Amino acid sequence: MPLGIFAQSNITTVGIQLKPIISADFLNTGPQNEKIGDIDFTIEPTNGFAFGMVIRKGFNDQFSIETGINYSRRNYDLRITEDSTGFEGNSDFSYVIYEVPLLALIYVRLGENTYLNNAFGINLNFLPSDWETADYYFEHYSARSYWVVPALQANVGFEYRTYESGFLYLGFSYHQPFSNITTAGVLYKDNINEPPKETAFFDIQGNYLTIDLRYFFHEPAKRQRR
Repeated sequence: MPLGIFAQSNITTVGIQLKPIISADFLNTGPQNEKIGDIDFTIEPTNGFAFGMVIRKGFNDQFSIETGINYSRRNYDLRITEDSTGFEGNSDFSYVIYEVPLLALIYVRLGENTYLNNAFGINLNFLPSDWETADYYFEHYSARSYWVVPALQANVGFEYRTYESGFLYLGFSYHQPFSNITTAGVLYKDNINEPPKETAFFDIQGNYLTIDLRYFFHEPAKRQRR
């Protein structure tokens, strides 16, 4: 089979992807803590996910651009403890954010069917609303900073290309917004009818690390360069 069968020149390829979101302290995606008096407030990112469509436009055998649209659900744990009373409260909340990336992609060929991919660019985060949650002992309100927050995104991964069955991709992405995506305010009280004891505020950065699983559909042979 000619080696040029996998060339990307002037080919538009469509794929789907699933991206589990993982939390990692060493990448500054760990918990945030505020202690006011003897009351401790903690917001910690937990494992979320993103999924959507990827569109890749090839310009030559080494360079392409990628775009698409993704639905992302970013989950957080909220913990409140009060030392003097021994109270401990645990809750959670989520942000639903839509993402539109524009990435420059460079290939390094490792074998006949295997490629190393490196990509870097901008990802636009669309925040459709503010978010709020409550229980008898707290009220939480996250106000979005802007309705669109751009972010830097970089990823690296390995791609296995087949002529008949499309392309399979496994990689990692790091997502770093240019500014905080929300400001979260958390109000703590003894019970629903009591006045608040303390309120803490958090600047939520929205950065995250993902594992990227992708499948690109097979392109008809007539559209590929031989």
